[in-house]
Amino acid sequence: MSQNSSRYILFAILSSCLSSTSTLFKVQGVAVIDPVLAATVGVLFAGIISWSYLIIRKQIPKWQNIRQVIIPLCKLTLCRPVVSNILFTIGLSMSSGIKAVILTKMEPYLVIFWVWVLDGKRPSNKHLLLLVIHILGAALLSMGEVTMVSGVDFGDLIIIIAVITAGLSYRYAPQVTKFLTPVQTSTITETAGGLLTAPLALFFCPLIFTADHLAGWGYIGIHAIMFYVIAIPLLYASLQGLDGWKSSALRATGPLIAVPIAWVFFGERLGFWQIIGALIVIITSGLVSRAEKKKEQVLELD
Repeated sequence: MSQNSSRYILFAILSSCLSSTSTLFKVQGVAVIDPVLAATVGVLFAGIISWSYLIIRKQIPKWQNIRQVIIPLCKLTLCRPVVSNILFTIGLSMSSGIKAVILTKMEPYLVIFWVWVLDGKRPSNKHLLLLVIHILGAALLSMGEVTMVSGVDFGDLIIIIAVITAGLSYRYAPQVTKFLTPVQTSTITETAGGLLTAPLALFFCPLIFTADHLAGWGYIGIHAIMFYVIAIPLLYASLQGLDGWKSSALRATGPLIAVPIAWVFFGERLGFWQIIGALIVIITSGLVSRAEKKKEQVLELD
């Protein structure tokens, strides 16, 4: 493994650990703050911090570079800070942080899914079998602790739809980072996404500043810094040297850090069947990564 490859792998793992942990803070915030408002203010806050960083570092993106990637940049904005961000935050308000952290690890399959749909590259039978097992694990994770007949939580379904949308961003981010740095990319998309959703959020969601709400905004701020300011640029940086499925599969490392934090600091627990489901999700994510790696090695030998 080359030194450059190791660096990109490290970026992907750090991004996963930070994004998974940040989700635990966000779920505390949306417990008292309207999710649409929280999603909008979060990306705008992150955009302000990131613009400040770029100004201080004298790394403001040039218009000619932005114009080169305006179409994939718009698509990336719609995928991540608009559609996926709002849906994920809404789903998070109906679910738990620990389940959301694990459900987001479906991304490797969703990256392969978008390649199938948009490029016509059908996944192998092994991948399809792993996908069926993976979906079973996600269903077990989403079910209640005591009974398995209560069905999948609606909030978890919304989170899965959000992850499907986020999976599409792996297609557009590498196109953008050919002309913009990862920080420039995340700064522009976050600011644009926040400005797009701000009128809707402010019209339907009143701003309230009670003591509970101030604490909630604090959690949203922590999430914004960890996720949008640090984790997302690291993700985009990893995609400069790794294929989308590789970077996404490495994000299965996030729960190893986030789950113990959720247990110790936030008192979140999983029932027996949910633990089984979580293990299935994480293991199948790792297996699809291994299968793709072997496939790539065969192609290199050919």
